[in-house]
Amino acid sequence: MIIKRLLVMAGVTVAAVSSLAGCGGSSDGADAKSPVSAAPEATSPAAVANGIPCSAAGDLTATPDLKPPADLPMVPGGQIYLAKGPFGKTELFFLWKDADPTDLNAVRDEAADTLAKAGYKVERKDQEEGSEAEAHLSGPHDVAIQVIQLCEGKVRVKYNVS
Repeated sequence: MIIKRLLVMAGVTVAAVSSLAGCGGSSDGADAKSPVSAAPEATSPAAVANGIPCSAAGDLTATPDLKPPADLPMVPGGQIYLAKGPFGKTELFFLWKDADPTDLNAVRDEAADTLAKAGYKVERKDQEEGSEAEAHLSGPHDVAIQVIQLCEGKVRVKYNVS
């Protein structure tokens, strides 16, 4: 009887884990509630490079109440339009920047270099060509930077600060 119950519970657990595995999204939940929608399917490389119209990307003129720490310089030319947190000691800041969405590495490098000049140490960089570029830095704060395409001619730079 006990073995039968254990087998049933194991089956339920496997089914639940399997159904959750396909859900995707970020573990911090930041992107799930972001007002920025994903780019629609496009058939040509030019359409992919241009992205969605910025009018469909959410309120890019918003001014969040939450401000980044004074010792955390942001990428030049970036405009904060969304901030979330704190989640414990973690805060998220979302910026848009006019940039070539086909060269995400350049914006990532500019953001990381800005922090490095302020005394942060670049721990690592990586990228998924054509979809995102990331950098992880340590210093007065631990910072993870993620750059993705936002809309026509703009990229989104997310700072995960803890």
